[in-house]
Amino acid sequence: MVNYVYKEYKTALNKLKFPDSYFWCRYTLNPYAGCTHACIYCDARSNRYYLENFEEDVIIKQNIAKKLELTIKNSRSLLLDVIGPGGVCDAYQPIEKKIENTREVLKVLAKYKFPVNIATKSDLIVRDIDLLKRIATDTWCTVGFSITTTDEKLAGVLEPFSSSPQKRLEAMRQIKKSVPEIQIGTYFMPIIPFLEDSDENLEDVIKQTKNYKGNFVLFAPGLTLRDDQKAYFIRKLKNSKYRKVTDQLLNLYKGQYQSKQMKEYVTTQYKKLFTFSKKYSMNIRQKRWIPSDYRKWNYIIAEKLLNEEYINSIQGKPNSKMKWAGLYLNNLEESIIEVYRRDELYTLRNFDSQIVDFIKDELKKGKKERDKKTLDRFL
Repeated sequence: MVNYVYKEYKTALNKLKFPDSYFWCRYTLNPYAGCTHACIYCDARSNRYYLENFEEDVIIKQNIAKKLELTIKNSRSLLLDVIGPGGVCDAYQPIEKKIENTREVLKVLAKYKFPVNIATKSDLIVRDIDLLKRIATDTWCTVGFSITTTDEKLAGVLEPFSSSPQKRLEAMRQIKKSVPEIQIGTYFMPIIPFLEDSDENLEDVIKQTKNYKGNFVLFAPGLTLRDDQKAYFIRKLKNSKYRKVTDQLLNLYKGQYQSKQMKEYVTTQYKKLFTFSKKYSMNIRQKRWIPSDYRKWNYIIAEKLLNEEYINSIQGKPNSKMKWAGLYLNNLEESIIEVYRRDELYTLRNFDSQIVDFIKDELKKGKKERDKKTLDRFL
């Protein structure tokens, strides 16, 4: 039986050091702590999140929408950027139907026109189509359904209290039909080795996303398998009909996610996923929200750099300099176009001739736009 505890926190928003280059979130917000979906592979079980009884003791964050609104109204430095409700919980876990913390948070975000990216395993999100439509119309809204298998029986073991994969797909189609402006798709992660990595499952998740009107599939083969998360996952797996894969999993990882064997495995899976995505003309990245202030060209160029580095990385050719150039550019406190006009691009972290050459078209467009605005002010 779940023990629900009400608790009031001092803050509502968490600001990331860099915007997440998968989901483009600058801020995260968790309406709850803990999650009764009880997915046996969930990384939030690891010690780093300090949630001891993850699906048994769930904290309902009191007055979180009010805290959020106070933060937005009173902060002098808070800039509009993408907020991701959820992270170490599912914002639409079953208790949300009664408590409506997530709905109240969305009302605040809609009021202040914050862009939103929501990840969920629940079809309850369709309840909030009215708010999602308002956000998508006024700014930017992305919804990603976490779907790692289309096998209902396997999903029932791995994600025992989530909506079924079929219900998630139907919710995807319903949202897209109701609000075409919403960017919607599948978060195909984690892909569990020896359970979800068959060619049939890899292709079917991507194919069904296409069939149900999804715009993208973001994928991530493998698991983190950290500390208590690993112990819990292996124990649950050993007590299921899928126990035969536990030895294979442990042998693949050998206690290290970054082992040579694991890297080779992940590279192979990425190649398959890339091939299937091309077959169904499926985007493997999300389009980013772009602000209208001084960050505009910083974000446009950072998106280009990070997308390119991602493609290189899944093809086994990572470029850490390009990655960090993109990440640091997100935090630049002036427009890169001004830096370009001063001929000081090489003073930016990780910028070299290769990177400058790669983004030269965007720099020229940004400068032209900037010069036109300057001219218009004098006409």
